[in-house]
Amino acid sequence: MVDQPATDGLIWQPITPADLDDLGALLTAIEHLDEPSERHSMDTLADAFVGAETSPSADTLLGRDGGGMAVAYAWNHPVATDVDPRRVYLTGGVHPGWRSQAIGRQLLAWQLNRARDWYDETYAPPMGPLQLTAYVDEKLEVHQRLYRAAGLEPVRWFADMGLTFDKGTDDRSVPPPVGPAPDGIRLVPYSKKLSEAVRLAHNDAFADHWGSQPVARGPWEDQLSRSVARPSWSWVALDAATSEVAGYAINSAYEQDWEEQGFSEGWTERLGVRHAFRGRGIARALLTASMTSFAEAGLDGAGIGVDSDSPTGTINLYPELGYTASSTIVMYAKLEQRAPESGD
Repeated sequence: MVDQPATDGLIWQPITPADLDDLGALLTAIEHLDEPSERHSMDTLADAFVGAETSPSADTLLGRDGGGMAVAYAWNHPVATDVDPRRVYLTGGVHPGWRSQAIGRQLLAWQLNRARDWYDETYAPPMGPLQLTAYVDEKLEVHQRLYRAAGLEPVRWFADMGLTFDKGTDDRSVPPPVGPAPDGIRLVPYSKKLSEAVRLAHNDAFADHWGSQPVARGPWEDQLSRSVARPSWSWVALDAATSEVAGYAINSAYEQDWEEQGFSEGWTERLGVRHAFRGRGIARALLTASMTSFAEAGLDGAGIGVDSDSPTGTINLYPELGYTASSTIVMYAKLEQRAPESGD
């Protein structure tokens, strides 16, 4: 059992569905000051209570002041897997009016200890490394100092990139033209019956990416059923001869970000091309097909998050299609070796 933060005047309890409105108000206050590139939605918060790996009663804390207002929270997102390292993703925040009181530091310490407890509870005896991971906007230096002080280090940078469509004479969005599919490839809309084949193709496509781990069937289906998921805007590239999945673009809609950024966009959540099919223009075809879906849905543009060190070379494709970088997200991580205690 991990001790709760020792903060004067705050009452700590696990987050429950009944707390979501208050948590949403807290996040709104945090986002008003920090202006992060990604914002919350109530549907996304509710989604976090769904899934086999979710245990908010053990992995969350919400701090309230004497008047009952939510002023700080922590939420750990563990990922159970048979592949090293086991990972826990850390999210949290403190109301602007309650900062500079060491609450964030104590909350982060609680999260790290809780992550270790989760590992020891899940893998008995401990059998390998635990990776503690957090993402933060590059511009939020105070938050980065907090992570560095706790022993996490910046290990990866991701660029959020986007483009807006031209407008036609009727003020409707006009996406870039869609050319013919690459030779030997046909593009089809994503469908439920393709889900498992696309999941396996994703695991194959990302096998050579830094830090990537196979996605199990349960979490894959959970992600595709989230409120932000837009399977109807998603596309799959098939080998014309064998119907084997060559690539895919899985798309979403983060409507909570649209007002602040000033335009609506479809977001490419996952884009992958299997190694054997690379170099044939499949990623370009999937992106332009996705843009057509976005425009037909009445959206103003397209967005995607890009690993700046991706080995596929697609980092050069996005500017060619008109994408420009809007913000940078830094991944902080700490790898801890967990091993059984030796007996006497």
